Amino acid sequence: MENQMIAMNSPPLYEKIVEKPKPYRVYACLHLLLILCFLGYRLLNPLDESYKIWIVAFACEIWFGFQWILEWNMRWLFVDYKTYPERLAQRYGGESASKLPPVDIIITTADPFKEPPIITANTVLSVLAIDYPVQKFACYISDDGASTITFYSLVETLRFAKIWVPFCRKFDIETRAPFMYFYKENTQQSNNSDPNFVKEWQEMKDEYEDLKRRIMKASATPEVPLDSISHDVDDGFAHRSSDIRNHSSVVKVLYENSGDERDILPHVVYVAREKRSKVDHHYKAGAMNVMARMSGLMTNSPFILNLDCDMFVNNSKVIQHAMCFFLDCKFERDCGFVQFPQLFYRSIKDDPFGSQMKIFLSTLARGMDGLQGAIYCGTGCFHRRKALYGVPPAADQYNNKDGRNFHNHAKVFHDLKTSSWSLEVLSNTFGPSSALAACAQTVMRDTQYIVHSSPSSAIDEALNVASCCYETNTAWGKEVGWMYGSTVEDVMTGFKIHCLGWHSVFCIPEQPAFLGTAPVNGPDSLVQMRRWVTGLLEIFLSKLCPFLGIDRDIMVRQRMVYAYLTLWGFLSVATFFYAILPALCLLTGKSFLPGISNPAFAIAVALFVSIYGFKLFEFLRIGGSIREWWNNQRMWLIQCLSPFLLATFDVLMKLLRVSETVFVVTPKGTGEEDDCCESDFTFDSSSLFIIPTTVLFINLAAIVSGSVIFVAGRYHIFRDKLFAEYFCSLWVMINLWPFVKGLVRKGKRGIPWNVVTKSAALALILCSSTWRQN
Repeated sequence: MENQMIAMNSPPLYEKIVEKPKPYRVYACLHLLLILCFLGYRLLNPLDESYKIWIVAFACEIWFGFQWILEWNMRWLFVDYKTYPERLAQRYGGESASKLPPVDIIITTADPFKEPPIITANTVLSVLAIDYPVQKFACYISDDGASTITFYSLVETLRFAKIWVPFCRKFDIETRAPFMYFYKENTQQSNNSDPNFVKEWQEMKDEYEDLKRRIMKASATPEVPLDSISHDVDDGFAHRSSDIRNHSSVVKVLYENSGDERDILPHVVYVAREKRSKVDHHYKAGAMNVMARMSGLMTNSPFILNLDCDMFVNNSKVIQHAMCFFLDCKFERDCGFVQFPQLFYRSIKDDPFGSQMKIFLSTLARGMDGLQGAIYCGTGCFHRRKALYGVPPAADQYNNKDGRNFHNHAKVFHDLKTSSWSLEVLSNTFGPSSALAACAQTVMRDTQYIVHSSPSSAIDEALNVASCCYETNTAWGKEVGWMYGSTVEDVMTGFKIHCLGWHSVFCIPEQPAFLGTAPVNGPDSLVQMRRWVTGLLEIFLSKLCPFLGIDRDIMVRQRMVYAYLTLWGFLSVATFFYAILPALCLLTGKSFLPGISNPAFAIAVALFVSIYGFKLFEFLRIGGSIREWWNNQRMWLIQCLSPFLLATFDVLMKLLRVSETVFVVTPKGTGEEDDCCESDFTFDSSSLFIIPTTVLFINLAAIVSGSVIFVAGRYHIFRDKLFAEYFCSLWVMINLWPFVKGLVRKGKRGIPWNVVTKSAALALILCSSTWRQN
């Protein structure tokens, strides 16, 4: 109430800018007309002799049109937000600073070999140096690998942090991840001629280089001796087996904000949850739920920021930017979470692997803000703890004319509300810990923020909630916390929050809030996409399917956003058939596309130019290059034919109970400059490369066949019947040009022979079956 009174007498902390893009809307109407005209042509011109080809083509074209409509739902209205953190400083300056809400920051890592500890160390250092009162935030590190290497690196990092954080604050350093700061060393030195700064700068760089050497040396060893990092005989490290799926809980308060050093660093807590090989640990979602319980016990801040270990803080006022929304939104429901964009440092020029998602960040995310808000992207996101706990927004802030019972949308909390969230009932939801239930009760009742002063006093209870069996017969992963059942727990959790009636915000400050690493080669990029699409399909086939649950408090057009994402797997099936259909027609002398002399040919050409011309326009509009556009649209076809298609197969095998989906950690670089120098597509023996190579072989054979027809003098047949199919095969081959080069190259830039032979055999089977039916 006191914060609301302050807000009423102060200027707004953020501004909402709405844009109705009329040119986009005109183009969308014209393109939709072209789609309907082409579908009308297809419907009125069935292929009696080749009805199977006609059915497949018509089904694919309907699906492409449906997917296009879902995508354009996000381009109809754009919303931008501008935050004013300086006004927040004025509103909560001086004695009012005590009214700022506390924040729990959770950093996750899982594998010290795929996620180098030096990168985790830099992320931790950037978090500890955030420009926010140190008594008002805490840093939790979740190490899902229970690695002594990671723990040792964090202990060493804390020693360096005690001099690094004061240095950043003293000289108002903006880039607070040391590896990036010292990478810009010439700029930093030239901007400050203070002799004291130059001296301290050099000392700081020497200290960081020493820290880096120690961490890199430890990373080169399989294990760090326990006696060098821990003297507690009973801690979890001492009872840890060599299997990272089988170890006890480890909870260490590395730094406690108390005593004489109270103004230097916030609380820093290391957590490795208990894992047992026979108990499902639910990958990252399980780790995040443990951290939600852990932070709830120790500090219980009303807001949570979660970061991947490679996503460092690039804007020291990032918490202020998020608080501009949380503290100034008109209704509580308007801000369930604030998502910041995933931007990348030292990215490869022209984005050769299509991993920087520029169109999503610059266009689609702004369109989502024009609906119910951005999706949750897994990192760089501030959550309202109340929303994560599955509580709908406060009903008394809604328009009474609405007449909906907002608590009916949360199955668990509909019953809890009637009991005023008693501790006994909350224990059935949050687990047997009465202390955790009490902490949850304060959050759900919107009790005034209470800053816990001693995390170490809650360690015994923290070990209890970190056990692998704690969640049995509770609502964790179902109604509370991060959702289980998908390898993209972020999108699933965000969808659940939106279904409760919450809105979200996509915030893009001028100074990027976070910077991270993108996959630096072809295989890593495809592996990441395979995991994403697998998880998205799992959501579509779950109880949280966007087309189910008519009583959910979510906008219809927001459902369309999630439908667009979760249907990528099915889109790959249509793309695969449409990529080989023209080639198979060329090989059998049949046609399913209009010939040059057919008036419908103009419609097909107009559709082609419209699709690719608009994509090019969008890239040029945001400052991209023609090469970047080409790389992204080429990678989209490769992704549809490779990770998307295999992800669909993975989910099918899961439904048939043949196998389970697996969460694969994407390798991160070390932050060194040579990590991002690889722009050529590389290959390995993975099954990811079999389908694209198969499609390439089929289209190469079709191109040869079509060329023979043309050279043989049957020009009229080629012009009137096969030209469109020939062009499509050429277009597919050009898009798969990295695979064409891979056929003639050697080493990692060449396609391995086992992939080539499997693809050739598969292509031969598909072609021979087509000839046999012909």
